[in-house]
Amino acid sequence: MKLTFSDPRDFWQKRLDALKKLSRSQVDVGLTSTASARSRFLLAIHEHGAPAMRIPPRPVIRPALSDTRAREEMAEAMTEAVSAAMDGNESGVTAALEQSGNAGVDAIHRYIDAGVPPPNSPVTVSGGWIYNRVAKKGVPVEGKGFDKPLYDTGALYHDFDYDVRKRE
Repeated sequence: MKLTFSDPRDFWQKRLDALKKLSRSQVDVGLTSTASARSRFLLAIHEHGAPAMRIPPRPVIRPALSDTRAREEMAEAMTEAVSAAMDGNESGVTAALEQSGNAGVDAIHRYIDAGVPPPNSPVTVSGGWIYNRVAKKGVPVEGKGFDKPLYDTGALYHDFDYDVRKRE
C-alpha cells in the first residue's frame, strides 16, 4: 500500500504567514488611543479613587475582564484565531482577534450596566449640601438624578474600545 500526501506548497506558506500574524498581534481592550482625554482622566480617577473629592475607587477594566463569561468568550475567539491560522486564513485570524476585542468591550459594558460598586452617595444622586474643606463652608451640589456610577453622560462608557495591533 502506498500513501501519498500532497499539499500545495503555497498552503504551507499561507499557514506560516497566518501563524506569524497571530504571534505578532495583540488585542488591547479598554481606552484606546482614540479615547478622549476627559475619558482617560475620569477612568484614572475612578480606577484609583480621589479621596479629596470623596470619590471611592471603582476599578472597571480588570474586574470586568476577569469575569468567567468574559474570559470564556475571549478564549473562544482566540481559539478561532488559532484555528484560522492553522488553515492559513489571515483574514480569519484578524476577524477572530477583532471578535475577542469585541467580547472584552462587551464585558466592560456589562460590568458597568450591572452597577459598579460602591453605589453613588445619596447627595450625588439627589443633590444637597456638602462641606467644602478648602473653602471651609457648605456648598450646594446639584444631583445627577440617578444612581449609576460611571455613567453620567455616557462618554466614558462609549469610549471603551479595542485595538488589534502589532506586538512590540
